[in-house]
Amino acid sequence: MPFIESNNKDKLKIYYEIYNKDKSDTVVLVHPIGGNIDIWKEEISLISKKNLRIIAYEIRGHNRSNMGTTSSFTLSDLTEDLKILLDGLDIKKCTLIGHSIGGSIASLYAKQYLQKVEAIIFINASSVRIPDKDLEKHFTTRKIAVTQGMNALAEWARHETLESEKAFKNDDNWNNFKQIFTKTSVEGFVAATNSLYSMPEDVTDSLKDTDLKIFGIVGEGDDVFMRLMHKMKEEIPRFELRVIKDSDHWVIVEHPKELDKALIEFLDKIYQ
Repeated sequence: MPFIESNNKDKLKIYYEIYNKDKSDTVVLVHPIGGNIDIWKEEISLISKKNLRIIAYEIRGHNRSNMGTTSSFTLSDLTEDLKILLDGLDIKKCTLIGHSIGGSIASLYAKQYLQKVEAIIFINASSVRIPDKDLEKHFTTRKIAVTQGMNALAEWARHETLESEKAFKNDDNWNNFKQIFTKTSVEGFVAATNSLYSMPEDVTDSLKDTDLKIFGIVGEGDDVFMRLMHKMKEEIPRFELRVIKDSDHWVIVEHPKELDKALIEFLDKIYQ
């Protein structure tokens, strides 16, 4: 299996996969908390037809990537993991597609290594720091994960909101989500949700006056990211946003066709 290992003594191993290896233009997929490479199955198949190289990887504590020797990490740590991966693969420039925490990692990477980023596509994600009050639900999710396990947490997520109940009423959607979500370690889930508090306040400002191409896709039922992504639009007028109706945070599972249509539209604008 392909892993990138850190050069220090923390024994960190990041799992990744590459598609269309011989192509030059590169798209990097950064999954959400509770996700892994499997969540991108449809997108990998679709983007592979666009003459683009695809790199997908799994963040710390998710599926095949380990936690190393630490039980916690910050978004800066996750950003450096991405740098280690892309430097190790000799990727000079890429487009980052980030879902949820994946968008936080992508925007922080762009803030620190702007010359290495062609564009960012946010999926239910934002460069704006999530307010603490919107992170309070993770007091509950962490408790469920630690005391009952990831299967119980998946069941909780299924009934968290009316939109999620509607989305996961479809057995195929539910089984796909649960199979992916439960491959996340409890330790990885707890550390990832805690890392959201470490997002700097100035990331959006750092992207505002650049030439970076910025796009976004959000489910209309995701109240937090609808608010944060519209705030991004106010601060970065060139930011193009698509709203997917009848969808919540897991738009990639709920409405893949609508998501993929927007993704291809944006990729065509980036790689004309």
